[in-house]
Amino acid sequence: MLSHQIILHPDTPFTSSFTPYERKMGFSWYLCPVTVAGEQEWLLVNVEFGYVELVDTCDAEAIEQAVLDVIELHLPDGKDNVSVSFNPEHISWHTADKMPELVALRYQQALKLLGNHDAMDATDELEQLNDTPLTLGGRTFAPSEGLDGWLQELADDYRHYIETTPWWKLQWHLWTRKRPWLASQVIEN
Repeated sequence: MLSHQIILHPDTPFTSSFTPYERKMGFSWYLCPVTVAGEQEWLLVNVEFGYVELVDTCDAEAIEQAVLDVIELHLPDGKDNVSVSFNPEHISWHTADKMPELVALRYQQALKLLGNHDAMDATDELEQLNDTPLTLGGRTFAPSEGLDGWLQELADDYRHYIETTPWWKLQWHLWTRKRPWLASQVIEN
């Protein structure tokens, strides 16, 4: 199952020590501070697609739930989730010395949009930002479409795996907890 990593913004004043961020297969999110209507809030910025989500609390469980909610929102309709973990135990926290260029760009774009908005308007502004195309890896797409497309591709790969793999191999993979349909799903940007 694809897991989730939350990476703390380099300037975030947390006292806990976390492991250094190391890119791996799954979903990676930078947690960045932002002020909305005079209140301290947080932005989750996705490393793979530049998707941005506003979180109004610094409670670890609420932040983890926000990550899972974004993924669940973008899952294809009528598809069973067999590729993405929704278990909070599969979310890890990390630190990083600097942000990737895409994350820094999306963070700055979000900060400009959120300037004088209240929380409801801020959410609408971020939704529009997520629907605005950006160029990543030579391809232009909206972050929300990229996330939708990747989750659809995961569902299609699983369906193909089930339809074309002999029963005895399916059983072996189930028993050994292997997920070969995920092997080609590393996103590089």
